[in-house]
Formats: sequence, structure tokens, C-alpha cells
Amino acid sequence: MLFRSCQKSLPACLAVALSGLIALAGVPALAQSAADFYRGKTITVYASVASGAYDLYARVLARHMQPRIDGQPAMIVVNMPGAGGVKAANYFANIAPRDGTALLVPLKPVAMTQILRDKGIKYDASKFNWVGSMVDAPGVLTVWHTAPAKTLADAKKNEVVMASSGFGAETFIFPTVINSVLGTKFKVVTGYKGMSGMLLAIERGEAHGVSTVYGSLKGLKPKWLSENKVRFLAQISLKRTADLPDVPSVLEFAKNNDDREILAFLTLGNVIGRSIVASPGIAVDRLAALRAAFDQAVRAPDYLKETVQRGMLVNPTSGAEVQETVNRLIATPAAIVAKVKVALNSARMQKKK
Repeated sequence: MLFRSCQKSLPACLAVALSGLIALAGVPALAQSAADFYRGKTITVYASVASGAYDLYARVLARHMQPRIDGQPAMIVVNMPGAGGVKAANYFANIAPRDGTALLVPLKPVAMTQILRDKGIKYDASKFNWVGSMVDAPGVLTVWHTAPAKTLADAKKNEVVMASSGFGAETFIFPTVINSVLGTKFKVVTGYKGMSGMLLAIERGEAHGVSTVYGSLKGLKPKWLSENKVRFLAQISLKRTADLPDVPSVLEFAKNNDDREILAFLTLGNVIGRSIVASPGIAVDRLAALRAAFDQAVRAPDYLKETVQRGMLVNPTSGAEVQETVNRLIATPAAIVAKVKVALNSARMQKKK
């Protein structure tokens, strides 16, 4: 019939054909499912350190998350240390693929660093798509059993040397800000490479302690805990954790509301802990597939068995909850952030003299 009408009226036929093409152009192509997209692909997980607890958590998760992702893509871990985690975060935000084939295990202070650093930050942690946290990471002010401080009160009277990797790391930020707020006498020595280097410095007697994460010590130095080689002066957490019921939170020492808000600012990164994130702009269904695979993996018997064998703590938090905490941290009042910056800048200037 169409051919006959074309014979009678070619202009009419062309008009009909053109309208048909326009209509087809308005029909979206069938959406590719997450499973179809991931099938045959490789997901690269960028770990923000060269070794240590973050690397361990990244590799164990990748092994157990991979078979649970729709389409079962391959999954590899690539280490990208540098600049206190900023190198990896910048790369992830600006260079890595945004299609769901790149994930990042950032350092816990990634959002805090974004607020506190004036230069070199080329990412926005609130725009990352948080897949989930494997474990929250309450900080602990840890000292060797022979250190000149058994309590935080002792650290107000005696100088306590704390090892740190650099100015941008929580190993520097936490004891420095606590000095400013609570009047402690932590002397932070920078330049150590990674947590393993800092722990070795403590063992050798070069430093008295380090501001670290309880889970890191449990995984890296279990004998230190079983043999009572270290003491915990305080937890950098909103409240005492179940693992350390007798160790006070730094918030218990706050003298006023400003002190409390500054110390609480330090603790918000605990929920971020050992997290994994997807890039900005990832398709909604792919993010959902990654979050589902994460949630299944961190509760699976095979994952839990391996974490127990490796001495890893497990206390997962959903991606949505972590995202909310990151947004809250980034929204910290400017007045509180300014006081933290003053403390850090003052300490840096003194070290440069």
C-alpha cells in the first residue's frame, strides 16, 4: 500500500517516511543491564597505600566481591600511594574511567583532607558514590608500654614522641589538634613511610607511639596486643567502642562546646573507615549492582572466615550511610574548620623553624 501511495504522490510518501524516522529517533535504545555491561570487563580497585591495612582490606574484599557482581567481571587491585591519599583520590576523580570499571579504597581522612588542605585537592568526596565501609575505624592514641605516659593526663605533663608519615596524614592531624584542644605534649615526628615504618620506629625506640586505628594494630601486630606491648591513651571516637570499653574517648576530656565540636570533627571519619567508592557519574544500576555485591560479600561466611583468620575487624556500613556521614563532615561549620587549621598551621610553622 505504501508503494502504491508513493507512486501516486511522492511528496506524501517522503513526508510519511520522514515522520517515521523522527518517531524512531525519539525511541531510546534498549538500556544495557549492569550484568551485560560488566560481563567480560575488568574492574580496577585503586588502593591509596602501598601496603598495610588498607591494602589488606582492599584485596580481601575484591576477592569476595568479584563473584557477587552482576556479570562477574574480573577484579584487580592496583596500589597508588602518595600525598596522604590525595594522589589516588585526584586520579580517581579526574582520570579514572567513570563507567563503573574503576573503584577506589580511599584513606579514612579523605573528606577531612579536602576541607583542611588549601592546595592540591582536585576531588570532592561528596561526589564520590560510596559503595560501603568494610569496618569503621576508631582511632587510638597508642604508645609503647615503656612510654612516659600511661594516661592522657600524663601526656599533658610529659613529652610523648609520635611517629607520622607527613603533615596531611591523620597520624599528624590527630595528635596535633588534640595538643591544641586538650593541652597535651605530643611531639609529632614526620617522614616515616607507611604504618609499617611507624610501627617499626616504635619497636626500635625512635618514637613512643602513633595515632592509628585499633583494627590496624589488631591485624598487623596482634602479639603487641596479646603481650600488652602497647597502651591506649584515648580513643578518637564519638564514644567508647566495644573492643576498648576501658579506654576513654577524647570527647570525654572536652572542656566546652567548641572543644567538643573540634574533637567530634576528628571522629567523623571513623564511619568512612575502610571504604570503597565508585566514581562520580556512574550509571545508577551499576552503582546498585556494586552496592548489592558489597553488602552480600561483607556478610558472607567465606568472607567472615577469612577476616577472622587474618585478624581483620568487620563492622560494615552501607554506602548510603557512609555518603550521609561524608556530607555531614564536609558541611562542618567554617568556624570549627578554621580553629583546626590554625592548630595545624601553627605546628607546621614550628617544625620548619
